[in-house]
Amino acid sequence: MSAKTKSTSVIDLDAFNSARARLQALVDDNPTQAIADARKLPSDKPIRRLDYTGLKACILVDAGSQAKNRAAIEEGIALFKKLLAKSPGDASYHYNLGNGLTALADLESFADSQWYLKTAETRRRARSHFQKAISSDQHPAVLSTSFTNLGNALFKAHRWVEAYDAYHCALDHDNSNAVAATGAARVLLRCVERGIGDRHILQAVAARHLKTANLHPQRLAALAGIRAEKQLAHLMQTRLPTCKPPDLRNASDYQKFVARHRLALSPTIEGLDCSLKRWDSLRLKSVTEEIGKGFGVPPLFAMLNVMKSDFLAARFLAYEALSTAFPESGLYADTLDYAVYGMVPSFLALAQRACIDLLDKIAAATTEYFRIPGNVKVVYFWSRWFEDTKSGHPLAWHPSLRPHIDKSNTALIALAEISLDMGEEGFLLRKKAFRHASTHRFTVLHDIGCHPSRQSSQIEHSGLTEFKAQLIESLQLARAALIYFVEMVSIAENARAATSENRASITVPNHHYIRGESPHRLLGSRRRSRPAASEETSHALDVS
Repeated sequence: MSAKTKSTSVIDLDAFNSARARLQALVDDNPTQAIADARKLPSDKPIRRLDYTGLKACILVDAGSQAKNRAAIEEGIALFKKLLAKSPGDASYHYNLGNGLTALADLESFADSQWYLKTAETRRRARSHFQKAISSDQHPAVLSTSFTNLGNALFKAHRWVEAYDAYHCALDHDNSNAVAATGAARVLLRCVERGIGDRHILQAVAARHLKTANLHPQRLAALAGIRAEKQLAHLMQTRLPTCKPPDLRNASDYQKFVARHRLALSPTIEGLDCSLKRWDSLRLKSVTEEIGKGFGVPPLFAMLNVMKSDFLAARFLAYEALSTAFPESGLYADTLDYAVYGMVPSFLALAQRACIDLLDKIAAATTEYFRIPGNVKVVYFWSRWFEDTKSGHPLAWHPSLRPHIDKSNTALIALAEISLDMGEEGFLLRKKAFRHASTHRFTVLHDIGCHPSRQSSQIEHSGLTEFKAQLIESLQLARAALIYFVEMVSIAENARAATSENRASITVPNHHYIRGESPHRLLGSRRRSRPAASEETSHALDVS
């Protein structure tokens, strides 16, 4: 009896694997046939624990995407939702549902910036499911691919800094993930093409990623299919100048911390150049203003200075809290639930709060730059980017920002999409919740488990390990948002320059020179153009 059972099990497994291989081959060669054949698979319940329902759903999504068949994709999505209803913690189902939602959004034809509004909710849910797959302790094999597809989704929303972080995490979990390696290289080469950051450092790091991808070329087809392999062939063969990334052997522990977590406030998003005294070099060199507006430096420079200072303070505070033993003089009551009290958890909470508070400052600075009307005392990051519409109405860009978005200010789109992910069920919501709790209520961290001695609605509980991870991610998010903000101003300044030929320019003094701390007098200067009939004074923006 046992021999017969074993034999039947082998036959079932062979049949399942054969069906899977045949259908996956059809996805690229004949997606319409793959859809038809997938629909013939059983999907009510697993057969001898073989997940035919999951296989059917995967093929319907993948082939539906290739064939641009909305019905097939929606059918696959519905199946994954049913599977998740039975197994809500299954990482593979979250991952595949994220793929299905992404495929559904991609079916919407792109005409203009309205595409981001029409597909916003679908893409937000996709990112949320990728994050749930990442956070699940089930099916660790999908961790790397979930990070990769989250990176793809972020890159498509012009969130290139966050996309790079996601690709890097994918490679941390699976160094043979050639799709993630090519994705990371693509982000860096985009920066090179647009003149963002140190060209030589970016090329050196991009070359390293392409070398990784070329060590595992077979993984491209295995992870993304034959079509993706062909599409990436040109990138894989790219020959970059021979450059060496910065040497960190003599870097301080703090510099190594910054480099390891990619937290330098610089447009060179990886490759910390420790030879520079001030390597957090992100800055505005100039903005455009009408002549006659008044003497003095435009307030935007002071705003960015404060935002940079806040970020650097939060970053250093986080580093100290994560690596330093402080002289603790406080005497605390034990709450009998493995909670930790003292300066370290408070420093961690303060650093995390400062990161999320920065987002509101970005919204305020955006309001100043684009002269958005309204009460400046009630400007919030979560609502700055969209029109204040009533519930049930479609999402719409803020009237003051839409003209700039329509002129391809992609950094504005990136900031707006971050705000959506911090909304209800967004994958960044936990970071916002921690900030609100530590600001208005209480955050209690536990080094063993997360089971409070007694529940209270006034306390947000978290495991210490999780909170530390959230803090690093919050620092990365704040850094990305600040880079997008500078990019937003740069794009807007370039658009203004294109529509105003006659303008004057002024230089902006180096704060450290004025204070006697630096030999360099200016952040940069531009040649004076002809007196402007439009009576504008232009200052160039520098993100190099």
